[in-house]
Amino acid sequence: MKESNNFQEMSKVCIECITPVNIADGTKLTAKDYLYDAKQGKAYFLNQLAWHKFIYAKKLLPAYEKYLTDFREKRSLYEWLQSCGYGIEDVVAAIKSSTCAEVNVVCAEEKKTLNEIICQSKLSDGTVYIPGSSIKGVIRTAILFDLLQKNPDVKSKYWKNIEYAINGLRVNKRDLNNVATALEGELLHKLLLVDKGGKSVNSRNAVCSVMRGISCSDAYAETKVATAILQKIDETFDRHAQPKENKISVFRESILPQSKFYFELKIEKSITKQIGIESVDDVLEKLDSFFNFVRNLLANAFEEKYSTLFGDMDLANAYLGGNTGFLTKTLFAVLAPDRKQATDLIRVLMNDSFKKHKHMDLDKHISPRTLKTTYYSGKHYLTGLVKVYKDE
Repeated sequence: MKESNNFQEMSKVCIECITPVNIADGTKLTAKDYLYDAKQGKAYFLNQLAWHKFIYAKKLLPAYEKYLTDFREKRSLYEWLQSCGYGIEDVVAAIKSSTCAEVNVVCAEEKKTLNEIICQSKLSDGTVYIPGSSIKGVIRTAILFDLLQKNPDVKSKYWKNIEYAINGLRVNKRDLNNVATALEGELLHKLLLVDKGGKSVNSRNAVCSVMRGISCSDAYAETKVATAILQKIDETFDRHAQPKENKISVFRESILPQSKFYFELKIEKSITKQIGIESVDDVLEKLDSFFNFVRNLLANAFEEKYSTLFGDMDLANAYLGGNTGFLTKTLFAVLAPDRKQATDLIRVLMNDSFKKHKHMDLDKHISPRTLKTTYYSGKHYLTGLVKVYKDE
């Protein structure tokens, strides 16, 4: 589907998940909020209203309150349910949805809970979707990257501001945030607007952003999409620069590889032409360009030691969702006049954000030495890789 004229263009666009993707809905389930059957490797999400109806109907409230009070005894909610003489079949009406959970096979049955689970965005009926705001955020970053490449004077100007915000090894986060806000304003706030009284709207106002000319609907799959709860795995280096895997006690409900979602991307040409965008193809080209930059950045640091993880990158053209690593700070690195200064900047930012970890990158690295990965169905994946393309 494509509609185009001199004023606007609207296309149906596909997001194909190349690796597991998690678009968080802001909900984190604690071990008290779901049933986890370790033997079956399956997690059951609860409808809290129906669950509490079950508790009341079976006169389990005193025992349930005691369990919640004594939760440090480390019994899972599923074990507690079993100790009361009930199983999954007895609480079917209280189960909103279920999904497989992949953890370390060796200790899977010993692990009675999955700690906190970061949930995937879903509708109230359980339908998995990708919010348009998440898609537009990726597009916005790619556009800012493109504009920085085309405006070296802006890069130079804001690099000086970055140097001011980072005094030695200390980071003034307020100044750094101000740099980011001012940078976006200079590059994107191009609309000259007036209010109802005929007074000019301050250009710092978000309504002056040319991003108003790009709209993304929420993305939905045409068939039912499966999810799985996957563990966060950080691939890094030890002090001898050798590969080191860290399994983190963080679990994400993730969309699985090969899932496809579709959304409508609309371009208001009279607005977006001010930043050189006059078609949907222009937007997709900027996504490709930014992704190629990120891929090269990561490959420079990791591909020699983690070559097997990079094959999926050749199939993708964007990062999407959570656990995608250092991308939020990449634009600051783009401002740097050379690789060494970019390296120094990244090191300082990471040491400030993660004071317990040392980011002593080798000279060739301009990103922290961590790849965000997971395992699914026996395969090791980078997380968040997608391919975005017009569905024609």
